[in-house]
Amino acid sequence: MGDDDQAQLPIPAANDSGDDDRTDNEPLSRLSGRGVPLEGTQRATTQRASPMPPDYETLLGEIRGLLQTARDRAYQAVDNIKVQAYWQMGERIARAELGHKERADYGARVVEQLARDLGMARTLLNRIMRFYRAYPIVTTLSTQISWSHYELLAVLDDRTEREFYEAQITRNAWSVRQLDEQIKGGLYQRVVQERRATAIMPHIAPATRPEDAFRSLYSFVVPGLPTGYDEAQFEGALLANFQRFLAELGPSFYIRRSQQPILIDGQYHSVDVELYNRDIPATVLVDLKLGPFRDAYVGQMNKYVSYYRERVLRHEWEKPTIGLIVCESAGRDEVRYALAGLEERVFVAEYQVRLPTEKMIEERLQELASDTENTTE
Repeated sequence: MGDDDQAQLPIPAANDSGDDDRTDNEPLSRLSGRGVPLEGTQRATTQRASPMPPDYETLLGEIRGLLQTARDRAYQAVDNIKVQAYWQMGERIARAELGHKERADYGARVVEQLARDLGMARTLLNRIMRFYRAYPIVTTLSTQISWSHYELLAVLDDRTEREFYEAQITRNAWSVRQLDEQIKGGLYQRVVQERRATAIMPHIAPATRPEDAFRSLYSFVVPGLPTGYDEAQFEGALLANFQRFLAELGPSFYIRRSQQPILIDGQYHSVDVELYNRDIPATVLVDLKLGPFRDAYVGQMNKYVSYYRERVLRHEWEKPTIGLIVCESAGRDEVRYALAGLEERVFVAEYQVRLPTEKMIEERLQELASDTENTTE
């Protein structure tokens, strides 16, 4: 499960009749401060009676790891129970609606009455019904997908689109925030438009050709960019939010290093970002450029690619290094003529920069506050 979806199955209070029902998705970090830790654990003291052996810190780290694993499994189990319970509730209400289908307003009335009698928010019951209608067959539910994920998925009308994102959640361990960003960024629509959906759909072998690993357009969410930013600031902001950067690039990419220096004829050059793609598999050099594509970028990238192919060792099963130039805009003919003869070595893609929404900023602030709480406990 992701860091956004660790939650408790809510137990409705008798006096809770409002519509603010988001407490059923309260973060783990807040719960852990209210008695959720496993029985017998307590806050560590800063004073010790006597010095501990050197290997004590290793023991302490292992015990903490075991406790955290147990907590994570407990939260996942509770969330799975929540998903099953909500599905059963939706199914039972739907059957009741069918029994009174002659009354058009019966569904809305019964939900409103149930909300009052159960002390649950009406909006939560409506989301449960929407979830059931999107997933009427219980066996299609996955134990790897949380209730918070399903809430976002249930809004999507297209079943194929839901299945696409379900595959990404289970394959890439997306958090709720990452799923929300990819849906809003239109990842599914962009992949379908480029006719490359099969490269990352479930039960399909990974792409082996470099051209299948790249998209023609990337959409980067880059918070914290100043007005009139330069290439260094753009690159720094992307790498500072490397999880979003990698999520946009695709599940098979890994960041190795940035500003990698290489020495040619006594002069140092630097590669913006060095990635590795496990499905090609090969090293991928990335050059991030502001503004439109220029043919000079191809010569520079080809020089870096040639250097890596000649000087950097690779395994027998790895393919030669390739390059990716990412710029703000690129004319088709301009790129085609500039790449003549280099189509298998250098690739060009466009990008668009999206500023974070108010909701994303609020979630990030809550995440930072949560991290601060954890470090002070």
